[in-house]
Amino acid sequence: MRRFAVVGAVVVALLFVNSAPAAESVEPVDSAKLLPFLPENIDGFVAEKPQGSTSTAMGFQLTEVSRVYHKGSVDGDETVTVKLTDGGGNQFFMAAHAATAEFKTENAEGYEKGLKVDGFPAIERYTTESRDGSLTVFVASRYLVEIDIDGLDSKEMQVWWKKLDAKKLVSLKD
Repeated sequence: MRRFAVVGAVVVALLFVNSAPAAESVEPVDSAKLLPFLPENIDGFVAEKPQGSTSTAMGFQLTEVSRVYHKGSVDGDETVTVKLTDGGGNQFFMAAHAATAEFKTENAEGYEKGLKVDGFPAIERYTTESRDGSLTVFVASRYLVEIDIDGLDSKEMQVWWKKLDAKKLVSLKD
C-alpha cells in the first residue's frame, strides 16, 4: 500500500515539474538568517548548539540549519530534532515536496499521512512501538521544515510545529 502512495506522489511530482511555470531560482538565505527560527529555550528540554551550512550540488544551493533537543538532560533518550532547509526556489526541490497529496495509511505499527498544516503541504509519519515520528512541512515553495521525534507521543510533532513562526519564515528573503 505504501508503495502505491509513493509511486503516486512521484507521478504527481513529475506532472508538476512538467506543467508548472518555472519558478525563479534564487540564492538560499544565509544560515545565520535561518538559525533564529530554531526554538531557543523549551520547557523540559535541553538544547544542543544549533548547526548551519550551505551546500552546492548539481547546480543549485541548499542552506540547512538544525538543532537537537533532549527531554530532561543531554543524556535523555527522548529527543526532538528541528531542521530547516532553504531550497532557494529550485524547481526540482519544489516539485519533490510541493506535490504532497493528502493520503492516509494506518496499521498496528503506526501511520503515514499527507495533510495540510496551517495551509502548507505536509507529511506526518509515526511508529507506535518506538514512539518515533516525523513531520515534514513545505513552506512558501522554498523552505522545508522537518521535525523528528524519538521516544515521544505523536502529538509532540504538532506542538513543536507551533513553536516555529511560519508566517515570518514565509516573508524571509535573501
